Amino acid sequence: MAAVRVLHEIQISPSPSLPSQPPQALTFLDTLWLQNSRPMEKLFFYDFPHPTSHFIDHKLPILTRSLSLTLRHFYFLAGSIRRSYDFEDQFEIAYEEGDSITITVAEFTGDDFLNISGYRPKNFKNLSLLVPKPLKLPSGQFPPMLIQITIFPNQGLCIGFATNHAVCDGFGTKLFFQSWAASCRSSKPTLNDISPPFFERSVIIDSHGIGKKLSMAMSQSKENLQEQGNLPVSHPILVHATFTLRKNHILQLKELVHTKQVEQGKPSYHLSAFVVACAYVWRCLVKTRGCEDGEINQYFGIVVDWRSRMRPSIPSNYFGNCLVAFLTELKATQLVGNDGFEVAAMEIGKNIDGLQGREVGELVEATLNKFPEIKGRQTITVSGSPKLRAYDVDFGWGRPVKVDIISIIETGAISFAESRDEEGGIEIALVLSEEEMHKFEMNFATSFLGL
Repeated sequence: MAAVRVLHEIQISPSPSLPSQPPQALTFLDTLWLQNSRPMEKLFFYDFPHPTSHFIDHKLPILTRSLSLTLRHFYFLAGSIRRSYDFEDQFEIAYEEGDSITITVAEFTGDDFLNISGYRPKNFKNLSLLVPKPLKLPSGQFPPMLIQITIFPNQGLCIGFATNHAVCDGFGTKLFFQSWAASCRSSKPTLNDISPPFFERSVIIDSHGIGKKLSMAMSQSKENLQEQGNLPVSHPILVHATFTLRKNHILQLKELVHTKQVEQGKPSYHLSAFVVACAYVWRCLVKTRGCEDGEINQYFGIVVDWRSRMRPSIPSNYFGNCLVAFLTELKATQLVGNDGFEVAAMEIGKNIDGLQGREVGELVEATLNKFPEIKGRQTITVSGSPKLRAYDVDFGWGRPVKVDIISIIETGAISFAESRDEEGGIEIALVLSEEEMHKFEMNFATSFLGL
């Protein structure tokens, strides 16, 4: 049976010492994520063919020193998310002098590193052991980030992060990961080596009063905010697996959609590698799960980074949430039909084109208004993005051999990342039962042949 043995728990504060900073009120784009009971959980696996003692004696001091330096700029990650002292219906992110981020150092036993860091289906309960466990904080307070480093003696190691989504989106965590890794690789790191993030949340304008609506909703359901952390994983046969669409596959999928657009005389909708990957996986999943009534709508949710689209404009290094979600819907019969992939790709592309020129608050409000309609329906969402360049996070002992997002279990989402081994490819990961994963694997392999 797999298990982890905790070796150390270390508190890391910003260095040089940093005085308390003014708190920042969460924006409506942050608050949207506050009721999500599971943080973003990401695992970075690295080859490390050395004993545990070698890591603790030679690598851990470098990691902690560089983290302390990085937190001098990313200090809010060492702070807390809490109810505002001035406005009870608001939440804020705060840093007070002496605040720290917790690193748990553990040793893993009971499964082979090559298996748990691989692409093939693997026991989800074993993966969940690599995620830092939630801290017990006063009611209404949550840690922005927790870190766990798990050593597989003489094989490898895993750095696991649990990040509260209300603090930042994937772009924000990318800034932090890359800054910490760069500092760790440097022989003599200084603050000048780290590009500081932009924290000022007042640049996000709530033109539709969404923040007040969300605050009222949370006040009516405070129980959802009492505990945040890992949900128990009790299902005995859930597995996590990763599939890859190679660059040549993506080019062929694009060509299929383009040909269909020409044949039907339709406009050339937005057609990217991301769009065709979403359409392909959506069709495979609907075929895998089946649907007794083919006329029932199926939903596919995508989040878009709105930094470059924000009006008024905001700094590109803004550290907070700047994501907007939208839904694409099709009937099950449309998706599983002979041209289901092409139909899905064109519909997703059309919806992306439809975002042009729209205002962020308008889109968020439209998505929130859609929630009652989709409640209880089969809805697939996407976590991560190939643009986040997860495989570039090198702490000094090489690129990750695998990166997994495992918080997708809560929503049944799929996660996307760039291919580790081929520029232009996309990795797609998901969590299913063993039976469903086998069906999905067959559909993923054979659907391409049938297109």
